Amino acid sequence: MLRTLLPIVLLPAGLLLGWLALGSRAERADFVLTCPEPRTLDPQRVSWLAEIQLAAAMFEGLTRLNAETFAPEPAVAESWETDAERRVYTFHLRPAACWSTGEPVVAEDFRFSWLRALDPQCECQYANLLFVIRGAREYFESRANNDRTDDVPAEVVGIEPADAGTLRVTLANPCPYFLDLTAFITLAPAHRPTLEKWAYRDGHVRRSTQHLWTRPDHIVCNGPFTLAAWNFKQSVRLKRNPYYWDAASIALGSIEALITSDTNAALIAYQTGRADLVSPLERSVAQTLLTEQRAGRRAGFHSGDRFATFFYRVNCRRPPLDDANFRKALSLALDRQALCAHVLRLGETPAYTLVPVPALKLMPRSLPTGETVYYEPPDGLGAGLADEQRLELAREYLRQSGFDRSGAARPIEIAFPPEAEQRFLAEAIQALWEARLGIRVELRMVEGKVLSEQIRNLDYDLARSDWFGDYLDPSTFLDLFTSTSGQNRTGWAHAEFDELLARAARAADDAQRFALLRAAERILTAEELPIVPVFFRRGNYLLNPRFTGVHDNVRDLLQIHRAALVR
Repeated sequence: MLRTLLPIVLLPAGLLLGWLALGSRAERADFVLTCPEPRTLDPQRVSWLAEIQLAAAMFEGLTRLNAETFAPEPAVAESWETDAERRVYTFHLRPAACWSTGEPVVAEDFRFSWLRALDPQCECQYANLLFVIRGAREYFESRANNDRTDDVPAEVVGIEPADAGTLRVTLANPCPYFLDLTAFITLAPAHRPTLEKWAYRDGHVRRSTQHLWTRPDHIVCNGPFTLAAWNFKQSVRLKRNPYYWDAASIALGSIEALITSDTNAALIAYQTGRADLVSPLERSVAQTLLTEQRAGRRAGFHSGDRFATFFYRVNCRRPPLDDANFRKALSLALDRQALCAHVLRLGETPAYTLVPVPALKLMPRSLPTGETVYYEPPDGLGAGLADEQRLELAREYLRQSGFDRSGAARPIEIAFPPEAEQRFLAEAIQALWEARLGIRVELRMVEGKVLSEQIRNLDYDLARSDWFGDYLDPSTFLDLFTSTSGQNRTGWAHAEFDELLARAARAADDAQRFALLRAAERILTAEELPIVPVFFRRGNYLLNPRFTGVHDNVRDLLQIHRAALVR
């Protein structure tokens, strides 16, 4: 199937055959994918994409994302209404929604699970998504100090089961993307009796046994599939949940995830028919497949824009990077078009701002008048200028910064993890900055975990970074760089930027809100530049052409449970 790729993906024969044999001892599942080893399948604790993808096949929230449009639609909640101020949502649960034991899913299951996510001891990576609910942030922060005497009571949080089939949620402020959040895996329910037996009782995490509740013989799910087997470092197998309310729409009886972090091994599994879905692909392989696809071949290759931006974080506390003019010079001296066309080569879009431009059309908002509005980002620094104009402006900003180009100044370091893609990009940027600005640039390859720690400690000059939006709204990107955000990690703080985002969170309508967000993004990407945006990401995968139902999408979340054989 992939003869043209064999020189790229050859592995030692013994290693390859041994890995492929791992899944051959049991009957082949109806649909097989490859993925790294998940750390957990707990819906409140998953955070890696592979974990989220598997957990999303096992658990379902009040809403789910439509298979083709990825807009939120009814799931466990069959309907809902809001008050005139759009702050109180009343969800009506469908009577047919059940756990894999046959028990009904009730409103208290959501309250219990959301409060658990808001317990810092649970170590939920996405707990902040619940902060839009009244009292949720206060509840979370009161439990972060390990002093139970000042804990905010659960009754303060705006999550109220009116009865078994009705959940009322009160928000701190209007949140136009709240139904998007309720489709996110963190807000899916967990089975309270099972959690209280193994993982969480009386509001406290049971650390010694909390991992046991997700074992195949213990776990209880409410989604299309449940866990049949988990063979450590080998495979995860799911089986169809007969109690799922929409079971009639599920075509598969079983799904298997073959565990590997080796993209070459995953590709050969696809080539030999052992796997039906491989994602993501190593860049050089994806480039070859894209070329073949454009030539009318390779029907199984899919690629598209992602709600994600690649950028370099800048340590704004370390000279000369503490000067905004110097940071502007670095940004303007990048030839993003050339980087996308000749280095990246997968159709990426140059980025001058942070919020992904290719996804703007997917974020419509309705005003009280019935008019639809969309977010319009500002012109980032250098956008709309010819490359020669940007370079001239870059040199002027460098002059204004007072940077000494005589050779006495220390070199600027670019830090990145040991990945070929990152090295090629860093080398290209190094060449641009040295040739165009006359500054010395050194490359520093750092193991991923070490680099993450150095970024947290502001022990870097510039570091590769990217961000995948958690929900379809500009705030999921802009909120990163407030002075109180744990994701900021640039040493940059700007009072006006913080105030604009705070006002946007309280805005009465989305036209006003988008205007405030636009002003904030202008500060970030045209005036201050604590980050250097480079490109808007694209994603890709290989899907066996015998299957349909798995659609490419900007969220990069492939809905494996919707796969079906082409008839």
